[in-house]
Amino acid sequence: MPLRSGFSDLLKTGLLVGLVSGFVLGILVCVWNLPLILEAEKFESKSKSKSISISENSNTGKTHIHSNGHGETHSHAKAQTNTSDEIVSGGLFQKRNLGTIVGSTLLGISFGVLLSIWIAFFPLNGFFESLSLSKAIILSILFTIGGFLIFFGIPFLGLPPELPGRASGAYDYPERQAWWYLCVGSSLAGALGSQTILSYLKIRNLLKWTLAIVTALFFVGFPFYLGVPKISEDFAAPKELRIQFEYTTLLTNLIFWFLLSSLFFLLWKPKQVLGFK
Repeated sequence: MPLRSGFSDLLKTGLLVGLVSGFVLGILVCVWNLPLILEAEKFESKSKSKSISISENSNTGKTHIHSNGHGETHSHAKAQTNTSDEIVSGGLFQKRNLGTIVGSTLLGISFGVLLSIWIAFFPLNGFFESLSLSKAIILSILFTIGGFLIFFGIPFLGLPPELPGRASGAYDYPERQAWWYLCVGSSLAGALGSQTILSYLKIRNLLKWTLAIVTALFFVGFPFYLGVPKISEDFAAPKELRIQFEYTTLLTNLIFWFLLSSLFFLLWKPKQVLGFK
């Protein structure tokens, strides 16, 4: 399968828009998601401190709470939590921001390259010949929906992103991670198979689209047929905070894919798309 002549231009565009959209994603995560994560970590610290306190009381029969003459009480757990909060509000939070932005930028570049490769091997009819603004908008919407569903929306239906603080989260993490990779890989295989049918299979259009839809639905449903991992409900963070985090993460990912797709189709051939001569 020969590469298209414009692959180098596609790759440069993918790198550029991936850099920009990934950086924006990192900023959004720092502004919207990280405060929720830090809030959940406070509940996690309180839960751990309570468990430690109960364990110590049951083992020694002594209460590690001291009071002074002014009626103030101080516990070791509270002191430990305050120390943790001071660390988070200092340099650690800034380092976490920097790491998040760098990681998100690298992720955006990866998806930009992936989008370039996809367009090179599976161009839609007339994409290279006559790219217009209306066509760029339609393609932006299609690839926004496709990328968002494959890499976030469909896995979200089975395993929504969760905040820190679930007691058994570390134990079932490998199982959850394996299912997420299976879901993304299977959905991507479905999109690849359906696009191959539409691009290269020489049959009647009705039969072609039927086969493409059936192929996509089969691969999308396969991980759910095998079964979504069961997770415990012993969360430290309240339900309202968890729901807010889930839909905030959903929104940041949707913005990322819209920005990546729209910038890609607007900037690949800007003169042709915007009507400049």
